[in-house]
Amino acid sequence: MRRLRNQTTGLPVWWVEVLMLAVLYYSYTGTRSFADASAADAIRLGHDLLRLETWLHIDIELSLNRWVQSVPVVAVLCCYYYGTLHFVVTPSLLIWTHRRNVGNYSQIRWTLVVTTLISLLGFFLFPTAPPRLLPGEPFTDTMAHFEAWGWWTGTASAAPQGLEGITNQFAALPSLHCAWALWCGFLLFRYGRRRITRVLGLLYPAATVFVVMSTANHYLLDAVAGWAVLGFSAGLVALVLARRRATRTAASSESSAASSADSVTSAKGSDGTTQVDGAVLSDGAATSNGAATSGGTATSGSAAVSGEGSDAGSEASIAKQPDGAPVR
Repeated sequence: MRRLRNQTTGLPVWWVEVLMLAVLYYSYTGTRSFADASAADAIRLGHDLLRLETWLHIDIELSLNRWVQSVPVVAVLCCYYYGTLHFVVTPSLLIWTHRRNVGNYSQIRWTLVVTTLISLLGFFLFPTAPPRLLPGEPFTDTMAHFEAWGWWTGTASAAPQGLEGITNQFAALPSLHCAWALWCGFLLFRYGRRRITRVLGLLYPAATVFVVMSTANHYLLDAVAGWAVLGFSAGLVALVLARRRATRTAASSESSAASSADSVTSAKGSDGTTQVDGAVLSDGAATSNGAATSGGTATSGSAAVSGEGSDAGSEASIAKQPDGAPVR
C-alpha cells in the first residue's frame, strides 16, 4: 500500500490534499435538498440583500451585468473564467505550496479547509438566491445566455451538461469563489518569486469579484462575506496552531530538564562520590579545575598551596629540623 505521507517532509502526499479539497467542495451538494425546500426563503433573502445594497449605494451588480451583456466577447470570457479557474487555480496552488514545502503549509491548508467548512454551514443556514434567480429583477443569467459557447448548462450556472441536478443553486452567501480567490491571491503575492506572480496575486481576487457579479451569480455582499469568513478562519487557525506549538515547546523543555536531572543522578557512584569533569568529589570535599581534595582542604590546579602559603609551609618545615641536622 502506498504511503499517504512523505517520509522526508512528514506532509501528506499531494493527491491526498487535492482529494480532501474536492470532497469538501462537493459536500455542499448535501445541502441541496434543504435549499430546494427553502426556495421561498432563499429568494426573500436575496431580495433583502439587494435592498440593503441599494440603501448602502453599493448595488453595482446590475450595471456590471448589463455592460458585460453588451460586449459578447467579454461575456464569454467571463463565463469560461467562472466555470474553470475556480476549480483549477485553487488545487494547483495547493499542490504548488505543498511541493515547495513552505514552513507554514499546515496553516495555509487548514485555513482553506476551515473557510470551506464555514461556507458550507452558511449555505445550509442561509440559502440565498443569486441575482440571476430573483423574480422580478432585470438581471440576465449570462452563462445561460451564452451556454452554446461552452460545456455549462443553461439552468445551473457553471455545472456541466447533465450534472445540474447535483448543484446547489442557492449557495450564494458567502461567496466561496471570492474566498478561495483571495486565498490564492495571498499565496501568489506572499510566496511568488517573480514580480509578475505577485501582480497576478493582486489581480486574481479582483477579477473574480468582477466576474461573479457581472454574470449575476453573486452580490457584492456575498464577496465581502466570503472575505470575512477567510479572515476569521485564518485567525482561528493561527491561534490554534500557535497554542499547539507553545504546548509542544513547553513539553520539550520539561523533557530536556528531566533528562539533565537523570544524567546528574546517574553519575553518582555507589560509594557516595560524584564524578564531575574527571574529578571525584567525596563527602565534605570540593574540587576546582579538576583537582581532588578531601578533609576540608582545597587545591587549585596541580599546586596544593602557592604564594604566601608556600613560604609559611617552608618555615614550618625548618622549625621541625632536629639540632645539627642539615637544612635542605
